[in-house]
Amino acid sequence: MSGEIINYNNVKVSVVMPVYQTSEIYLREAIKSVLEQTYSDFEFLIVNDSPPDESRLQQIVASYNDDRIIWIPCKINSGIAIASNIGIDRAQGLFIAMMDHDDVCVPTRFEQQVKFLKNNPKFGFVGGQAEAFYPDEFSVRLNYLTSSSTTELKQSFFNGVPFLNPSVMFRKSALNTLRYNSYYKVCADYDLFARLIFEQNIMATNLPEIILRYRFHDANTSLNQYLLAEQETNEIQHWILQHDNVLRSSLYNPCKMV
Repeated sequence: MSGEIINYNNVKVSVVMPVYQTSEIYLREAIKSVLEQTYSDFEFLIVNDSPPDESRLQQIVASYNDDRIIWIPCKINSGIAIASNIGIDRAQGLFIAMMDHDDVCVPTRFEQQVKFLKNNPKFGFVGGQAEAFYPDEFSVRLNYLTSSSTTELKQSFFNGVPFLNPSVMFRKSALNTLRYNSYYKVCADYDLFARLIFEQNIMATNLPEIILRYRFHDANTSLNQYLLAEQETNEIQHWILQHDNVLRSSLYNPCKMV
């Protein structure tokens, strides 16, 4: 990538980032990484899901004085799924990029994803690889499926979550009326990906490049609620098998897998 500011025919992106009691340091790192993207034609929807912290968080966000930022306050704390849906419902862009309040985008993230989606109209969304980092700055690469095979994509749902939610960019048309299901407290993203692919027959993949730095710390929901995540994962996988006879057959009869 050249690093220059590029607009692919002025395709507007909507960035949706829920915030909840976020550390100022982490929040500023996340906001800075979005505002400094090489692809600049976007609106930045920041949805505050912690009303008691409204004044502090809004002051941090307002300090950037950037017209692309749209502050959306929630009246009550409803959880990340509903907060994400509020942002998606307000989005005006053709593409919707998800973002977490404590992660860091690689500067060319949007540029790469917009280019991919424009060049590959059959794909409904695209994620990417990530670098997970800890408070002591130790880091490890998180690898996600890069295949364009429908069979491999579907099978990958039984090897973990095939996409990292804050790395994903959706076509708004692919989402249509589908949203995150607030019934799932940990795996709402896994559920949404499954419904898009198994119910709507949407194709998706991940870029081979690292496009996000994913923060690991004690407050990560996925770490604190491991048992709940396991329960929700089992429920979603059961739903998948009810909706895909071929996959169900291949999983129970490994010799039939292609």
